[in-house]
Amino acid sequence: MSDLLLFVQLPQLDNLVTGEHENLYLAAAYLEWAVRRSPLTAGLEIARLPAELDPASDNTLVAAVIALNPRFIACTVYLWNIERTLALMRQVKQALPGVTVLFGGPEMARRHPLLSKPEAADILVIGEGERVLPALLNGLVHGRLPEFSCAAVKRKRSYAWGASVPGETTLARELPPPDWPGLAPDARGMAYVETSRGCPMHCTYCRYHQLRRSLSLLEPAAIAARVQALRDKGAREIRFVDPTFNAHPRFTDTLRRLAALNKDRRLAFFAELRADRLSPEQADLLAAARFTDIEAGVQSLEPKVLKAIGRPADSLKTGAGIRMMAERGIRVTMDLMVGLPFQTKADMDRALDWALTFPRSVNIQCMHTLLLPGTVLRRQAKRWGIRSDALPPYAVQETPWMSRADLLAVENRLAASSRLRADTPTARFIGSSLPELFPHPVLIPVPWSSASSLPPGPALARQAWVFRGLGLFEQAPRLAAVIRKAIRHSPHTLWQFVLEPETEEPLDLLEALIRAIRSQPPMIVDRYASVSLRGLIASRRLFIRLRRGRSYDPDWVEAARDCLETAFF
Repeated sequence: MSDLLLFVQLPQLDNLVTGEHENLYLAAAYLEWAVRRSPLTAGLEIARLPAELDPASDNTLVAAVIALNPRFIACTVYLWNIERTLALMRQVKQALPGVTVLFGGPEMARRHPLLSKPEAADILVIGEGERVLPALLNGLVHGRLPEFSCAAVKRKRSYAWGASVPGETTLARELPPPDWPGLAPDARGMAYVETSRGCPMHCTYCRYHQLRRSLSLLEPAAIAARVQALRDKGAREIRFVDPTFNAHPRFTDTLRRLAALNKDRRLAFFAELRADRLSPEQADLLAAARFTDIEAGVQSLEPKVLKAIGRPADSLKTGAGIRMMAERGIRVTMDLMVGLPFQTKADMDRALDWALTFPRSVNIQCMHTLLLPGTVLRRQAKRWGIRSDALPPYAVQETPWMSRADLLAVENRLAASSRLRADTPTARFIGSSLPELFPHPVLIPVPWSSASSLPPGPALARQAWVFRGLGLFEQAPRLAAVIRKAIRHSPHTLWQFVLEPETEEPLDLLEALIRAIRSQPPMIVDRYASVSLRGLIASRRLFIRLRRGRSYDPDWVEAARDCLETAFF
């Protein structure tokens, strides 16, 4: 085993076949810099899984990690990748029993529902890691682990938390320098800048304010220097990752500097901010600096709801701020939330009606409330009488103020409106062309001669298998068995099973294969409200590709489409 520290961050999986799939390794970049500059970890090799492996399947990823033979693995986990990360690390530890696995990232919290037993992770770290990780690695090497209050160490069948409180990171002193290669733009020219850490707000559904006691800030000149360095390296778009960009006390000065260095408008900027705190001058400066996209949290218009979630705001000022930005040509995404304490369906209808009064250039994003581990709202849920999923994304299923039927009614309204629709369902389940078919589909002639003639497990995490042949219905039991086996073999793969019949097949074939898919445990994409409230499946879907040059009964095509659309998202 080499003295190698490997950073692993699994991407978010979705069914979209267009656009880029982002997997931001910013935390790994910060931690790599902290480890490299610390005298406690001198001589340690450092690597991260390459971006080329982002589309890879579980088996491909596990093989890649094992081939590197690391001594330490640091995993950044989010709600969308924690289940898959746990599964992969269990396999890695079976092959490399001497490896030490550390988990950190936004998902980490005490009493986490998935981390009660230390099966895959040897150490859990909550919050900032720049000062903690080098000390932990040094302790692992020398057998004297520091006992940090933010770190839990495996002790037989449970975790033991320490008591020592590490110092908080100071951005100006501990961030990697602007010209450090680890912060270079990605292949698309996308780059990221953090100007502040911590949050002055105390929203109960969020953890930002819990992870730091104070704000740490970069001065406007330092922010401009980082942006200039990224621009010099070829950045075309820069995203500010601060939870509330205009919480910076020198926000106006920062905008002036950004506008000055981007006079030629080569860069596009993105940030999240509070619209109710925005002045006309700041709106002018956002446009002058070329902020093309802004996300503004509204959450609710109801004072009683905003008070309950610790986010007081003036809805009139919020609306005015959004309109100021839209009038200056900035694309604004306003965030609304559904399923909050004291929020009723009537409240949601009023909020959606209000949102629709804004220009069409304003994107409306309605997000289902999640009871994230470690948040105040999760701790309050029992007192409020709020029920949620036990597994990620921990979506609220019912509250005393909104029944499941109410939540479904809101989701149906969102789905029915092009302006309110957040998740895009599959456009076409049956046809001679399937625009949402995953790339590199595998053709399987039916019937097949033996199990050895079937393809091996997929190399990609988004896989399409096409079953082509005559008499598919007669092969229904074998097809169902193959589908179940494929899902069990690669449970974190997004599957498309495509039937390519020579002629019409009985709809009982579809029903049998749908039952086979439903028999397998759902993935996180199946638990999002837009999918789960309708009882649909998003992770493994069934399609029919009609053979060109063949004639199919239109009534059969319509009936097959109805069957698929009532089962899959």
